[in-house]
Amino acid sequence: MQKELSGFLVLPDCDEAAAQCPTSGVDSGFQVLTHPSGRPWLVAPKKPGKLGEGDGLISASAGTTRLVVIGWSTIGESELGRWAEKVNSLADIDQIAARLHGSQHLLASVDGAVRFQGTVSGVRGAYYAVHRGVTLASDRADVLAAVTGADPDEASLAVRLLIMSSSALARPVWRGVDMLATDSYLRLDTDGRAAVVPWWAPPQPELGLEAGAARLHTALEQSVAARAGRTASLGADLSGGLDSTPLCFLAADAAAGSGGRLTTLRIAVDDPAHDDHVWASRAASALADGDVRHHVFTTKDVPRMFAAVGEPITGVDEPVRWIRSIERLRFTAKWLAETGAEAHLTGHGGDEVLVAKPNYLHDLTRRRPVLARRHFAALRAMKRWSLAAGVRELADRSSYPQWLRQQSTLLSEAFPSPHTPPFGWEYPLRMPPWASAEANRAAAARVREAAASVRPFSQDRAPHLTIDLVRQVGAAVRQGQMVTGSVGTPLHAPYLDDRVVEACLSVRSEERTSPWTYKPLMAEAMKDRMPADSLRRGTKGEFSDDLQRGLHRHRDQLATLFDDPVVGRMGLVDVEQLRRAALSAYPPGLPMAALDTSMAVENWLRAQERTKNELWQEWGEGHAGRTA
Repeated sequence: MQKELSGFLVLPDCDEAAAQCPTSGVDSGFQVLTHPSGRPWLVAPKKPGKLGEGDGLISASAGTTRLVVIGWSTIGESELGRWAEKVNSLADIDQIAARLHGSQHLLASVDGAVRFQGTVSGVRGAYYAVHRGVTLASDRADVLAAVTGADPDEASLAVRLLIMSSSALARPVWRGVDMLATDSYLRLDTDGRAAVVPWWAPPQPELGLEAGAARLHTALEQSVAARAGRTASLGADLSGGLDSTPLCFLAADAAAGSGGRLTTLRIAVDDPAHDDHVWASRAASALADGDVRHHVFTTKDVPRMFAAVGEPITGVDEPVRWIRSIERLRFTAKWLAETGAEAHLTGHGGDEVLVAKPNYLHDLTRRRPVLARRHFAALRAMKRWSLAAGVRELADRSSYPQWLRQQSTLLSEAFPSPHTPPFGWEYPLRMPPWASAEANRAAAARVREAAASVRPFSQDRAPHLTIDLVRQVGAAVRQGQMVTGSVGTPLHAPYLDDRVVEACLSVRSEERTSPWTYKPLMAEAMKDRMPADSLRRGTKGEFSDDLQRGLHRHRDQLATLFDDPVVGRMGLVDVEQLRRAALSAYPPGLPMAALDTSMAVENWLRAQERTKNELWQEWGEGHAGRTA
């Protein structure tokens, strides 16, 4: 089983950084990849074999240029070598980054200058911190915390209690550790200093449905190929929906082309109104050709929601948003590993990129008011929006910073009525009702701080919200990869790959979304590969029954988690109110995520003593620059 390279350190090409590098001797416990100068550059804990072997690392050199790609990509060493010969500056790397398919970190060392970046979604994250006058970088925030001796930041933890957050508030939970903006790369110079350099911008939404669908099909095909090219066996979810099902068809093609095998899985639900099984069975029948195996788990076969939420989750560098399904993630990762699958393809991110959220109507009223009225009338009938509220929201002309400042005053308020159309820049920012006054004040201060310097990803609200949600889901997938990759087959979310995100954003919002057709972009993109019957699905599985059954079954885990909670001792929550909500039926009037964020923060805090000890032993004790 191949494992993802995780927990690596990136050093600038200077003597001061080299002095802080763990020794590369036989007994050091570390392996080192060097700059063309010979100084240490990429450092990772020692594993069997050479650095990067079996970990998806490829490198190429030409003169004083060295390039490294870590992850799952369609590029090979020979092609990377040809690029290395063309590179004269860090800016030249833009051309490589814009052509990579899959999900990967990209690093370059050119004439002593370093470029380090992850992905637009943040699934491949990049972090940096200054230590002893030198900027160090890593793919994990906790590695830098271990190296620098950083402690958790209470204000950042307060922000993590937000039921629905914003990527404008995203930052590590460690003091002194920064997260690289996902549209930028980090430049490390030979004097040990760093600069954040923007390089990516979303495409203009100029394509119609047909042209955009063709671009999406190619991008998804390449994303799946990036995984299939590394392994002879793939795993994939098959819910029957228009996110996971297209990936299964593309994965079957890719596996057949490489002589591999596809294993699909689905977890049944007890809710009799749930219809995933109908559509999944139809898709499975159409996938009968080739080496494809299907498996369906009953709810008795797999852990219920909320299983093991009281047991500290180690190996993650921030609270895990998907905590209620943590044990189910581990179960499927182990099961797929036993089948030989080395990548688990999921449809996460599909809802975010394949359709525009309702705030596209706010943009459309300015460009095509007649069409906007038709779309608004249809959606209003479906969602029972208030006409007065809709007109009021459409008339709002707040800028993004103004919208954020307004949200900072509403954090302790109730969520807007479901009859109010969600036409704002993002989803409303609200704290759970059990958040303390101190936590509300800390979160409000962070929101105001973000509003003072933030700029929208787009001048239109719909593409801005798409990118914001892509980054939030990307953070959740990143955590999920850490959890699953540590026990078995890691999660992969092709919809969050850069080229796929770009393909969807290139389509006009009113064609990416329709009140009369479900996910028209995907239906058009896969019309020549999937049965028409599968593309006609207009329903989506709903999991509140599954959630309530798990909540009832594992109330003891919640009682354990919130018995003298650390978040209470830190003054972030009203403990009694939190316990009442957690141990009763799910709090009415609140999104499902309301309890998740509090569970995630509490679990993470409880895990820190063990996690810190492990990290300090691996990184801190062997690191010349460690601060006690």
